[in-house]
Amino acid sequence: MYEQRARAAGRAGGTAGRGAGNHRSRRQSGGGRERVLLGQLVVCLALFLTVFLGRGIFPGRMVQMGEEVREVISSDFDFREALAELGGSLAQGDTVWSDLGEFCVQVFGPQEEPAQSVSLLTPPEPQSILSEELSFLGGYPDALSRTEHYMKGERLGVTLTAVPAEEQAEQTAAEPEPEALPAGAVIQISDYDGPALPDNYTMDRLSLGTLETMAPITGRLTSGYGYRTDPVNGAEGDFHGGVDIAGSEGSPIAAFADGVVEYTGEDNSYGLYFQIDHGNGVKSFYAHCSEVLVRKGQSVSRGDTVALVGSTGNVTGPHLHLELKYGSMHLNPAYYVEFAAD
Repeated sequence: MYEQRARAAGRAGGTAGRGAGNHRSRRQSGGGRERVLLGQLVVCLALFLTVFLGRGIFPGRMVQMGEEVREVISSDFDFREALAELGGSLAQGDTVWSDLGEFCVQVFGPQEEPAQSVSLLTPPEPQSILSEELSFLGGYPDALSRTEHYMKGERLGVTLTAVPAEEQAEQTAAEPEPEALPAGAVIQISDYDGPALPDNYTMDRLSLGTLETMAPITGRLTSGYGYRTDPVNGAEGDFHGGVDIAGSEGSPIAAFADGVVEYTGEDNSYGLYFQIDHGNGVKSFYAHCSEVLVRKGQSVSRGDTVALVGSTGNVTGPHLHLELKYGSMHLNPAYYVEFAAD
C-alpha cells in the first residue's frame, strides 16, 4: 500500500514538473518572440522617424526605402502583414501615430507599381519659357528662324534651310500645271431641293475645261439664276435662265472668253442680243444691249468690247442679262463670274 502511494505521488510530481517545465518553456519561447517583435518594431520605428524627419527633404526616397525594408523583413511574412494591419488602424487619425500608421502601410502593405511617365521632356518652368521667348523675340528673328524655333526642329534632328527666291521661281516654273477637268465634267453637285428644274437647266457646277474667262462687266447682281417673281409683270414661278448684272447705260461689255460670234438678233423679250461660241461646247449669251458691236462669224478675244449696256427688250432698267451654256445645258453664271459688292 505504501509503495503504491509513493508511486502515485511520484507520477503526480513528475506530471506537475513536466507541466511547470512546459509552462516555463512556453513563457521563455513567448518572451523570445516578443523580444524579436519588439526589436523589429524598434527598427521599424527608427526607419519611420528617419523618413518622417526627412520626408520634406527626400520625398523621392519613400518608394525606394520601402523596397529595401521589404527585402530586409521578407523572411517574416506574418510580421509584415501584422504591421500593415497595425498601420491601417493607426492611420485613422491626425497625430504622429497616424503618420506611423501610414508609414507602415506604405512599407509593409500591398504596393502598386509606380506609373511610368510618358513625358520625354521635363516641361520648363513658366518663368523660363517667358524669359526664353522674350530673349528670342528681342533678336527680331526672320521667318525661317521663327519657324525653326517654334517647331523645335533641333530636338528632332531637323534643320531647316532657306531656299533662295531664284530657286523657288525655278522650282515653281518646273512644276507642271494641274490638268483641268474636261469641259462638261461635274465639279460640284448642288444641294438644290426646290421645284423641279426645266429641261436643259442644271444647278450643278460643270467644268469649262481650260477656258480662260472674265466677268463681262463689273456690277452688282440684281437677279439670280433660278425661280423668281418676274420683275416686270410680277408673275410667280418664272425661271430665270441667267443672271442680271447692273450697269450704266452705254458702258462697255467685254467678251467672256475667246471665241467666235455665233449669231446676233433682236426681239421684244431680250432686246438686242448675241451669242459667242467659245469651243468645247461652251457658249455665252448677252441680252438687253443698247448696241451690239460684233457680227456673226467674227472672232473675238477675252476682254474685247463686244457690246454696250442698255435697256432694250422687256426690262425695268439698264443691265446685262448673261447666260452660260454647255451644249444645250444652261449653267448658273454665278459659278464663273464675280459681282460687285452691294
